[in-house]
Amino acid sequence: MLIDVKELFIVILFISLIILIITTTIAMVNLIKTLKKVNKIVDDVDYKVNKLNGLFDIIDNTTDVINTFSDRIATGISNGITWLLNRKRKGDNDE
Repeated sequence: MLIDVKELFIVILFISLIILIITTTIAMVNLIKTLKKVNKIVDDVDYKVNKLNGLFDIIDNTTDVINTFSDRIATGISNGITWLLNRKRKGDNDE
């Protein structure tokens, strides 16, 4: 009836291994569920970012058009001032 100490340790080791395998399996199932949720969230964020990319492209193009327009206005004003100053200088030189 007496159980040998070696046999007792082997039984305890096997029970511990079974418990370890069961807890590892449960942890892996929970990890897979969590990864599915994270993957769904990442896909949703990616979809929303792609929708916003169109808006940012429109804003970028509008900014480029405004910048080009303001550069032309600044160049026109600068050329006008230069023309006036050159005209005034020629008028002073002629006298």
